[in-house]
Amino acid sequence: MYHYILKSIQRQKGRSLLVILVNCILVILLNLYFGLIGSYQAQLRDLAANTSIKCIITNLDGSRDSLIAISSDTIRALQSSEQIRGLDCSVILEAGFGEFKMEEWDQHLNLLVRAVNNRDSAALPEGLKVQYMEGWDEALFTGNQHVCIMKESDMEKQGFAFGDDITLTIYYFYYDDKELLMDLRELDSAKFIIVGQIDDSDPMASQRYPNILLPFQTAWDLFEENQEDFTADEVSFYVGDPLALNAFKQEMREIGLMEIIKGSRLSFKGTALYVQDGIFITMADRLKTAIRILTAFLLPMGILVFIVGYVISHLLANGRVKEFALFRSLGVGALRAVRAFWYEQLILVLAGNVLGCLAALLLGKQGIQEIMTVCGASFGGYMLGTTVALLWLAKEKPLELLTSE
Repeated sequence: MYHYILKSIQRQKGRSLLVILVNCILVILLNLYFGLIGSYQAQLRDLAANTSIKCIITNLDGSRDSLIAISSDTIRALQSSEQIRGLDCSVILEAGFGEFKMEEWDQHLNLLVRAVNNRDSAALPEGLKVQYMEGWDEALFTGNQHVCIMKESDMEKQGFAFGDDITLTIYYFYYDDKELLMDLRELDSAKFIIVGQIDDSDPMASQRYPNILLPFQTAWDLFEENQEDFTADEVSFYVGDPLALNAFKQEMREIGLMEIIKGSRLSFKGTALYVQDGIFITMADRLKTAIRILTAFLLPMGILVFIVGYVISHLLANGRVKEFALFRSLGVGALRAVRAFWYEQLILVLAGNVLGCLAALLLGKQGIQEIMTVCGASFGGYMLGTTVALLWLAKEKPLELLTSE
């Protein structure tokens, strides 16, 4: 049978080349089609990887994103969330050197203190330079040790040096949401080790610098030790996976962060979230729309490949009705006769697929795995059409076949 199949292919060179050419073109077109889908998907992934969606906690009407009260429960929920990255928290405090009575606050309370959880916090002014004591670096902001960084001019004025212990009396801002007022309240006196200094040699820039920097968790611990409700006054972060934006927003709602409501009552409470996702959503929606349109044609494309296989095989089989009727007249079973024709088509389709795969590789738009997958789909669809066409032919009786021709 195999000898007959090979002789048949050689005898009908024109028809054989037609089958090979059609399958080669099908494979190339399908690879271009799936390559286009893959290109849009890659652009979407690149967009997500290279776009940082920043989120800022604000009050409900969105008028304030700093000097607000963001509860410790909210911060804990954000710290444990897998949907965010780059959590940036800070709280502003006032302090004075040494211990002093509350009545003397106006004489001693002259230090602006910032507690941050990372050196690059958005709460710190740009250009702020820090020199660290040996053995210390910016990782200190992620801890909760009683260490601090002080302005160089304050250190010189007080006669302090790296490694010195200092005592600070710390006051915090209390936000009265009913009266919409801020009030200073005493927190506690605590000792700190100086492990770094802020370069404030530029008199203009240094006016925006805090006098002292503390680790964020250290300030939080001081509140809890004194049984005071801790609140941060500035919190921002980035969406972990921009492609999972809906899941991120759902989790933020579960945490208790709402969307900004313009015109709502002025408040100091940090309960709303401003998500800077407008540009990303616009660009991502365009890519997703293109992907949806292309993928919507996957089923029609599969049906088209099946139809091409069916029509070509049906036409070729009709041109060889006498040959098929002769097989049947000689006592060859219908399925066996069909199998000979089917194997012939199989060889030709495989040859066309191999040529199409090589052409797709030369185009270099897709990897070998993707190309092989597309070739497999094209081969399967075409051969399914061929099988249906030949089985339809096998149903006919030999005399009917001769009559139909």
